[in-house]
Amino acid sequence: MRIGEIAILGPHADEKKAFINSISKSTKNISENLTFGEVRINNQLVLHLYGISIENEETPLSWDLIAPKLLGYIAIFRWGDVQSFRRIQAILNQITSTYDPFIVVVGHYEKKAPVLPDSLQFGIQVDKKDVLTFCNVNDENSVRKVLLTLVEKIIKQAN
Repeated sequence: MRIGEIAILGPHADEKKAFINSISKSTKNISENLTFGEVRINNQLVLHLYGISIENEETPLSWDLIAPKLLGYIAIFRWGDVQSFRRIQAILNQITSTYDPFIVVVGHYEKKAPVLPDSLQFGIQVDKKDVLTFCNVNDENSVRKVLLTLVEKIIKQAN
């Protein structure tokens, strides 16, 4: 059996837990800042999802141990919350300064369709190979679309 590993990053633990719970039949809260979930694609492939809460972006994780194993990253921030976006931006800067990972940046929204607030309008910068999308972390179909977006990016790069 093959295992693909994906990190779900962001400053808020509850969003990553909800994201993983929406798609995984098996979820474990390893610690306050780490949630693990498993998505069985078929008998040959399983995705391991690691929800990593990064409360303080000035204290970097050991990306050199984590990054080489991962298929990619899903970085979640609260849509319309400039501080949440800035925190995820700092986390991604740490990772991309050393590695060239696949990243899907996700603006999480609750109930209404997202609208680009004036305060973020000119502040969102995403690398050309990365994707910015929207997701309701409590909705399985929305979460599935984000995972498919990441997998499609990986496949496209391989061809």
